[in-house]
Amino acid sequence: MLQGASSMRLMQLVARLYEDFDVIVDLSEVMGEVTLDWIAAMVEERRAADGGGAAPMPALAEEAPRPAGAAVPLSELQLAFWEMRRYAPAMCAYNEGVSHLVKGDLDLAVCKKVLVELVALQPALRNAYLEVDGVAVQREVPMAEIEPSLKLEVTDLSGHPDPMAECAAQHRAMYATRFDLSAPPCFRVAVWKVGERRWVVSWVVYHIVTDWWAVDVLRRGAAKLYRALMAGAPESRPPAVPQAPHAGTRFTAEDEAWWLAKFQTPPRPLTLSSRPRPLIKSYAGEMYLQELQGISASRMEGLRERLAVTMSSLTYAAFSLLLAALSGEDDVTVGVPFLNRQHADVQDTVGLFVNSLPVRMKAEHGVAAADYIRACHGELLEAFRHGRYPSFRLMRQLKLPTRFNRAPLYDHLFSYYENTVVDVVCDQTKLAVTEIELPRGTSKYDLSLFVTRTGDRLDCKAEYTTALFSEEEAAAFVSHYQAVLERLLTDSSVTVGELLATVRARVQHSLPQQRA
Repeated sequence: MLQGASSMRLMQLVARLYEDFDVIVDLSEVMGEVTLDWIAAMVEERRAADGGGAAPMPALAEEAPRPAGAAVPLSELQLAFWEMRRYAPAMCAYNEGVSHLVKGDLDLAVCKKVLVELVALQPALRNAYLEVDGVAVQREVPMAEIEPSLKLEVTDLSGHPDPMAECAAQHRAMYATRFDLSAPPCFRVAVWKVGERRWVVSWVVYHIVTDWWAVDVLRRGAAKLYRALMAGAPESRPPAVPQAPHAGTRFTAEDEAWWLAKFQTPPRPLTLSSRPRPLIKSYAGEMYLQELQGISASRMEGLRERLAVTMSSLTYAAFSLLLAALSGEDDVTVGVPFLNRQHADVQDTVGLFVNSLPVRMKAEHGVAAADYIRACHGELLEAFRHGRYPSFRLMRQLKLPTRFNRAPLYDHLFSYYENTVVDVVCDQTKLAVTEIELPRGTSKYDLSLFVTRTGDRLDCKAEYTTALFSEEEAAAFVSHYQAVLERLLTDSSVTVGELLATVRARVQHSLPQQRA
């Protein structure tokens, strides 16, 4: 069974089926009851029907070849971030990136060469963003022009009384960068020495350039280049990866009609905090990290298999139920990231393809929680089926009123992720690399929950806006989320109404302790 796989893995499967067998498969097809036998039979059937191979997927290149450095209009996914350029706190909140702890003799000169080669390979990292005749465009800057600006920001903190605390503080300041979009690079790479043969390497980039999928793309590319350069391999520069900024926005009329029908009546905003909402959103935020105690991935797998859903659907359903319980609203809309990289040609491309989908569910009190979870699974499948439709376009089509203190359709985000990169030891370079979380000081939404599976462990990261929540309240939210999962694992036949009442009673019981 492949249902337990994350959407990231399934996206890779769809791409490989096309790349290796010339068979086109919709992502939603492999999120249902899928086995290896089913895949083999499906490949044979479609190849036979198509005379030995499917028709090629539509080309992802621009409609007509453009000269090097020519202006290309921004995609509809990029336009959302272009609009944010007028408000500095929003731009900082949508800085993305990753940090790693590196143990060993890191060669900084080789690291600089790796950075240069990665930028040469991925043109999106050297794009400039500007307006031409009133149209927002991106223009690839030649490598020779941008190379002098590429640098590693190296700081030695090894003599500091608390190197990691100081590193965290400087990391927070780094995320406050407001990039000049017309003057690339729109990213920074910092290296902090935090001890003897111990380094923290961080990368931050504005979201208009790329999405977080590129973390894995660049991580693999950097490791390969570093190993080659340390081994003294010849520095032959491969051809640059073609850009395809509009690959993730080629939707159909059916896609648009589905989303417009779903939000013909806008949802009521959810209120989880007792504090008054600021008149203007500040995006100041923090994060709270917690392992889910006693709830292993293997326990969750058992329930997931019984209900015939994905782990993403199961963990999303629990989040949606918790929001309904805390807000008192049965109609709940949550943002869910959709990778939007089905095509093999964009699997290794740095660029913005991810689309945050507003997934809407109604918590009907008399329905069994198991049926609610199955309904969430079905709704996610449909959302992913129509996931190429840009959410920014949906908001414009709906003509939603502008609100300066909250998002148009949803104020909460959920993401489930399977972490396959934990501790990587390279015998060739004698380096041990671990991905780590460092504070950013921002929050895109009121509250976002990221559930990460690492082996049999499930971890939660709650990212929250400090104008509405305290660290204690974020910790309580994660605790309530764990309680919802525990109740579902114990008895999935409980009704939605009973589950919501249980959560509300638990919240009321915990309030005196929080205030104390």
